[in-house]
Amino acid sequence: MRTYSYSFSASGHEKLFSMFRITLTILFLCYSGFSYSQEKTVYNSWSSNSATLMPAGKWESGIFQPFRYGLNSKMEIRSNAIIFPLMPNVGLKLSHGKLLGFNLASEHDLSYPNLFLKFVSAKGVGGLISPQFSFPFILSVTNSLIISKPVGPSALLAADLGLAFAIRGGKPDYAATIDLPLLYPRMAHYYKGATIKAGVTYKGKIAKKLFFEENVRIFLITRSSDNLFVENYGTILWATHGSLRFKVGYVLSWGGYPFGNRTQMWPVVDILFGSGTKK
Repeated sequence: MRTYSYSFSASGHEKLFSMFRITLTILFLCYSGFSYSQEKTVYNSWSSNSATLMPAGKWESGIFQPFRYGLNSKMEIRSNAIIFPLMPNVGLKLSHGKLLGFNLASEHDLSYPNLFLKFVSAKGVGGLISPQFSFPFILSVTNSLIISKPVGPSALLAADLGLAFAIRGGKPDYAATIDLPLLYPRMAHYYKGATIKAGVTYKGKIAKKLFFEENVRIFLITRSSDNLFVENYGTILWATHGSLRFKVGYVLSWGGYPFGNRTQMWPVVDILFGSGTKK
């Protein structure tokens, strides 16, 4: 079991920097919490977590949701700008047409986490990893397949299956993991094994400008312990005038961590905007 010792006797400058580190970590938690109809109201207002791409030349982003831009009818690029300075990242989403009546797409993501891991390696308030540890080169690679299909007049069902692995310049010390919900299962493959992830999403329409989404996600890491995590998301999206949308909800997580099993609930809040929403 890991223990983290925090000291509150730091100078004013050190405390300010530590609070900044904590704030940034909270933003990472919120970011982690965010990976149709025949009338197309749900498609146009909330196309993430589905096989639908952004229309060519259109874009959308959120405070925590990644920036997405449609290059053409078959390709979309994305990146999360808020974490880019400490975790450079880029993603590509490709449309593969239809399969047995389902829309089919694939997602391919790269990220370089070393700067972030170094940033949170510190003593005292806000330090999540002991500074005694160092990290080799790590490049995280994730590939996923997504299928989605309209269900009834104003809903959509989607499912995804993916594999995340790391290209490492060496083997990181397993004691240097960040044992926090949402972060831990998404970073587990940095240290040992690969991560098989799967999810099912259901989106629906409550009212003219009000939508909901329910999602269940499983992470299975290919190692003998600390290897199973389950998350449930429930969110509501309010599509206001133009492209502005507000999203609120929760994420309930359960997992087997190095210190034991843990169940926790976190809030989800985001503001979405861009040019990709049509009414």
